[in-house]
Amino acid sequence: MRKILSIVTLLGLGTATFAQDIKIGPEAGVTMTTMWQKLNDASRETDYQVGFRIGGTADFQFNEYFSIQPGAFLSVNNGTESYYERNFKSGSGVPTSQRDRRNYEITYVQVPVYALYKTGKEYDDPHFFVGIGPSFNFAVGGRFKQEYSNVLNGVGTPARYDYSIPIGNDRVKDKIRLFDLSANATVGYELPFGLYFRAYYGIGLLNVAPGGNSENRFRNSGGGISIGYFFKAKGGGPRWQ
Repeated sequence: MRKILSIVTLLGLGTATFAQDIKIGPEAGVTMTTMWQKLNDASRETDYQVGFRIGGTADFQFNEYFSIQPGAFLSVNNGTESYYERNFKSGSGVPTSQRDRRNYEITYVQVPVYALYKTGKEYDDPHFFVGIGPSFNFAVGGRFKQEYSNVLNGVGTPARYDYSIPIGNDRVKDKIRLFDLSANATVGYELPFGLYFRAYYGIGLLNVAPGGNSENRFRNSGGGISIGYFFKAKGGGPRWQ
């Protein structure tokens, strides 16, 4: 994690050196996320869930159309609610069923880096923008909830769990891995005075199941809409004559 943050910081410093205009500001919005899951080689039904994220964005503009836009966000309630049900008969022919409902409410620190194309030529032109880039995501907390029942011949043995989500790569004790890398895309609109609106979506590239393998796989995905405001940090007049 430290190495990745160091690389992002160095990239930001190098970008700032060559950028003709720099803007920074806060951004916040609503998220919709899910997590494709396979546990013990059984795919699970999963749903999207609502969360939110808050943080800040910097914009390093190099010419009238191109900029690099890194950000840093605290994103709350990522993950999914998953469900699995199995009906079968025991070795002695007794009707048996298993039901397992899990909810992953994960808090991530997200560091997206977009390469943007913008439509406005002058500094104070309103413009649309579209971009793509990676996001480096670090799980820092959240909760794990589970309702499990094993019904044998009509008699159930339910169990409920609710605790802070364990983060790591131990398949037995942990529920989510620390690091995820996603491929993101964004589109939005910026007004002349710095207010902007954004929609974005990302697809996780890594298996974040602890001790993951071909039979145990988690993949994050999701996006959201947000609003932000840019303050001028460098430059300020018409850029290109």
